[in-house]
Amino acid sequence: MGIFIDDIPANLQGLLEIVGEDKFDQIVRYYGGEKVYIPTYNTLIKPSRNRDIIKRYNGVNAGILGREYNITANQVKRIANI
Repeated sequence: MGIFIDDIPANLQGLLEIVGEDKFDQIVRYYGGEKVYIPTYNTLIKPSRNRDIIKRYNGVNAGILGREYNITANQVKRIANI
């Protein structure tokens, strides 16, 4: 069956370009008809960022880490004390 790019909804054409036809076909067959939530990149990397902050925080470098991760020193302290 020949599916053309115009057969695919415009909001999914970017996904097709990223993953390719074979993977797109697998995604459609597996998730077709479902509502799928795709988190933002920042949401995905937050646990890794937090682990790094916890590992690197030494009690006095909250400001430095905050600038590095573009968060406040208070956020660094809150993350480090979890």
